[in-house]
Amino acid sequence: MWYLIHWIAPSESTSVHFTAMGSPIDLSYLERLFKGDRKRVHAWITIYLEESPAQFQELTDAVGRNDPQALSRVAHELRPQAHYLGTPRMLELLVVVAEVARTGETGACRDAVAELVAMGQAVDAELRAVLMT
Repeated sequence: MWYLIHWIAPSESTSVHFTAMGSPIDLSYLERLFKGDRKRVHAWITIYLEESPAQFQELTDAVGRNDPQALSRVAHELRPQAHYLGTPRMLELLVVVAEVARTGETGACRDAVAELVAMGQAVDAELRAVLMT
């Protein structure tokens, strides 16, 4: 498992990965899913913004409690959202965190979870801006 965590661990110069346009998200999948219906896209974003902070907090709490089952479960639950939001780095981290947590090595996930939380905050800010448009 050491190699998985080191493979996903951010470099010292890396915080949140952004797309080429400077955004941490790409909503094209979500727009295709809802066939361009902005009201449905905005409704989905609103629900995400209401629910995701608690999920990211639960990731942090699970690492702190050394609770591999909770860590794996929450990482798995967040994967569809990461996919819909076009955040490949977030999706990559969630997959690996879930895999590593299933081995019981929650401490090895600490840096990846910290990166996920930072990424979640950046995505949150971007989505709030999207709702304002």
